[in-house]
Amino acid sequence: MKLESIMKRSFIVNMFLVILKIITGLLFNSVALIADGIHSVSDLLSDVFVILGIKHSLKPPDDEHPLGHGKFEYVLSFMLGVFILFIAFGLGNEVINNYNDPVVIPGIISLIVVIIVVIIKLFLAKYLIKKGEEEDSQIIKASGRESLTDVVSSIVVFIGILAVLIGEKFQISFLMKGDKIASIIIALFIINIGIQIIIEAITALLGKAVKAEICESYKEDIKKVNGVINVDSIVMIAYGPYYQALVDIMVDGDISVKEGHDIAGNVSDKLYSNEKICHVVVHVNPEEK
Repeated sequence: MKLESIMKRSFIVNMFLVILKIITGLLFNSVALIADGIHSVSDLLSDVFVILGIKHSLKPPDDEHPLGHGKFEYVLSFMLGVFILFIAFGLGNEVINNYNDPVVIPGIISLIVVIIVVIIKLFLAKYLIKKGEEEDSQIIKASGRESLTDVVSSIVVFIGILAVLIGEKFQISFLMKGDKIASIIIALFIINIGIQIIIEAITALLGKAVKAEICESYKEDIKKVNGVINVDSIVMIAYGPYYQALVDIMVDGDISVKEGHDIAGNVSDKLYSNEKICHVVVHVNPEEK
């Protein structure tokens, strides 16, 4: 449940940011801040998707899913990417259709709120990416990167609001559109992250190799098993929050089949003792003399 608790913290932060952005945007007449609030709604819903996905992916194996439900995480990431694209399209379409409407000057309080949002969101994005790396969780890292784009979009909002205020003060007409232009840029940011999440989800569904340094750590553990002379190869595939391991070990060529089988069993037990491992196949090779 560690992954779930990480995302629950993200959900609470995003709930606060959604309320803060949208209410501030409505009170102080900032179209871009409202648009950024809608962007944060996508963050909020993505947190809900992630929490549900983690719960499902951690379900134990059954007759129909002998390797567990880990890949559901990738399916959910794909759905999240598609959902984000729909959010971006709706937002961009709305702003473009209303582009020539009379300009409403946002309040200066909006700038202060945006600065607060940037600081909070930057900490959240770094937290999620770090935890995603630590837990090797595709969906948490995707959520972290999506949060990082929210930092960039909030900076764009700040520039857009500032442009409108400067344009109003010095009567520079093109700057008066800064708030709406910022909204369109935000929509493009959302499209970009949606496409990235979809591509990464498809790559993971096709079978994504575990990082070499992680494989190496397991390899060193296997070498410590009594009777293992060497690890000829180890291939590990990410399966949601879990790993599948295909291992070739070298043993003394003069031992009996049973002894070789027992050593392979000990290697399997060693790997299965780690909660991250969901499936192990061990092949025994005799030492060449």
